[in-house]
Amino acid sequence: MGEHNKAACGRENNARFLSRGCGIGLTLVARWVLCMGAVGALVLTLAPSSRAQNPDAQPAALSKLRAALYVQATRAPLTNLEGEVNHLAKLSETCRVEHGAQACGLSDKPLESGKLEDRYAYYVKQPVEVHSKTQGVKIQRRNWEGSAKAVMSDK
Repeated sequence: MGEHNKAACGRENNARFLSRGCGIGLTLVARWVLCMGAVGALVLTLAPSSRAQNPDAQPAALSKLRAALYVQATRAPLTNLEGEVNHLAKLSETCRVEHGAQACGLSDKPLESGKLEDRYAYYVKQPVEVHSKTQGVKIQRRNWEGSAKAVMSDK
């Protein structure tokens, strides 16, 4: 009978194979494979949601970077700032995907040109100017009084 079990375990007939006791080891292996597959699927499902967001692509941080680049462009030729403009463009598009165009200060219409001047205007100049028009400058008169006295005393 021992030889008969060995012969049955080597056959392709699944019904005899499982009924003779040879399937115990294989069911454990099958369970392990299924379990590893389920764990892998779970990891792949959770990976995109757990990915860290770039803090520079947040709307507030992006606004500060734009303002700094806007000021730099007044002091240096635009060609010297091409790397910074391209980096800001990348961050702006990341922000658009994560938060929406309006939250990131971008137009709903995508940029159609590849020129540096157009990228600067689209990602830096226009958003800064729109922000300054909507926010306005907050000037308090009490800050003027001290400076006005200082200016008058100098004359």
